[in-house]
This record gives sequence, structure tokens and C-alpha cells, in this order.
Amino acid sequence: MQIDSIIRTEAAHMCQDTGQILAHSKRTLRRDLRARRGKLSKKLRTQHDQAICQHLDKLVKSHGAGSIACYWPFDGEPDITPVYKQLLADGCKLVLPVISGDDSHGMHFHSWRVDSGVKKNRYGIIEPVKTEPVPLSSLDMLLMPLVGYDRFGNRLGMGAGYYDRCLESLSDLATPLRVGIAYSLQEIDPVAKNKWDIPLHGLVNEHGWFTFVGEEPLTRF
Repeated sequence: MQIDSIIRTEAAHMCQDTGQILAHSKRTLRRDLRARRGKLSKKLRTQHDQAICQHLDKLVKSHGAGSIACYWPFDGEPDITPVYKQLLADGCKLVLPVISGDDSHGMHFHSWRVDSGVKKNRYGIIEPVKTEPVPLSSLDMLLMPLVGYDRFGNRLGMGAGYYDRCLESLSDLATPLRVGIAYSLQEIDPVAKNKWDIPLHGLVNEHGWFTFVGEEPLTRF
């Protein structure tokens, strides 16, 4: 019994050490990827953003998505806000994330239009105010910013886990379609998954729309 106890203790310590190493590696990777993204020239960033908007518009139309969870760009994320006006004009219902004011890392989605009132949250990200919440499960598509992604659809976020918590109960469902938005320079080697990580269905970058099937992405556009 004493030997078994020692083995279990050592195994627990090994798992803890592995988790700490993994967390440290991901922190370093996030820092490097954010720096790489931040070094994009203004001209190239504008070209990439325009291409992403065009591919995204095609994706929405091809899937007939009428309700979409969007995001407001932050920290050098692709700026896809120009396509929002077109989506609204096409009759799409758009929502933006709103995070809780405490430390629970909770996030909900609220309806947004061009004339909606907005404010900056504690991270400096634009959020709608005084609009009604919309259940994520009722939406057709979810556009997700990210720091890095691999060819299996694993998403490396900022590390707070806001999206994973929102998607926990929807991870096995086909809707909303989980679409990552990124630059191709953010693609990384396969990353180790945590059990709570929710993979993407596909991704839009400046080269087009990719779905994650098997071990390789499948080009759609």
C-alpha cells in the first residue's frame, strides 16, 4: 500500500509538471505569435483583411447563415468589421460577445447593429450595451478570433478560456459553425489539446476557407 501511494504521488507530480510545462510553452507560443502578427506592415495587413472579408462573405452566403456571432478586433486580430455592414444589409442578425465584469471568465452574446451603443470592456474591446442577449445555440455561425491554429482545427486563444466555456455544451453540435479568423502566418505545428478545448469546424484566412477533415484541411474556396 505504501509503495502504491508513492507511485500515485509521483504520477500526480509528473502530471502536474507536464501541465506546467505545457502551460509555459503555450504562454511562450502566444507571445511569439502575437509579436509575429503585430509585425505585419499596414499595407499587407489591409490586403489580408480585405481578402478575408471577401472569403468570409462567400462563406456566409454559401451556408445561408442568417445569424452570426462576430467579434471586435483587438491586439492585431484581422479587422473584418467592414463586412459587418454588408451582412446586416443582407438581412443577417449579428451579435457580439460581452464578458462579465467579475473574474468568472463568463461571456454572453448580445445583438449588435451599426447604431447600437457600445463601450470598451476591461480589456479595451468594444461591446454592445443595452441590447438583448442571444443564446449561442440559436446562431448559425460563430466567428472566433485566435492567436494560433493547427491543421487539426485546434485553436490557441488568449488563454482565458472564454470561448471554450461558452461552447462546452455545444461541442458535439454542427451549429453554430465554429469558424476561426486568422492570418496564415498564425498556423502552427499541432498543439497538445486540453480536455476542455473545443476545435474549430473551419478557418478563414487571406487564402480562403478551410475545413478540418482528418489530418489535413480541405480547401472550400
